[in-house]
Amino acid sequence: MDSTALFSGFVGAVIGAATSLATLVVQNVFQNRRDSQRLLFETAFKDYELRILHLPQNRAAFPVILAYHQKMIELIERRQLTPTAAKQILLMQSEMNAAIQAAVTDLEGGEPPHRRPHI
Repeated sequence: MDSTALFSGFVGAVIGAATSLATLVVQNVFQNRRDSQRLLFETAFKDYELRILHLPQNRAAFPVILAYHQKMIELIERRQLTPTAAKQILLMQSEMNAAIQAAVTDLEGGEPPHRRPHI
């Protein structure tokens, strides 16, 4: 057998294996991202359901709760979750919820609901 043919066959096998490996890595990265997003949405939705059922004074719109969980996960992943950062996220959540309540009140043209603060 010619050494050129052996070398070409070997190079082809290496390129094929590298391509397969790269494909697996890319698929794994995107699968992990999808799983993380799904877990984030499921957690936020469960939080939303529990607030509706058990904490009427602490209700918030689902996008507000989702944003809260997104920020918390970002801080956890960057290892920056501190009491100060958690307090800032809770304040942001409260401000967003108050803005939504004000917008709803403006659209309805009525009095704002009497609510206790939830922080």
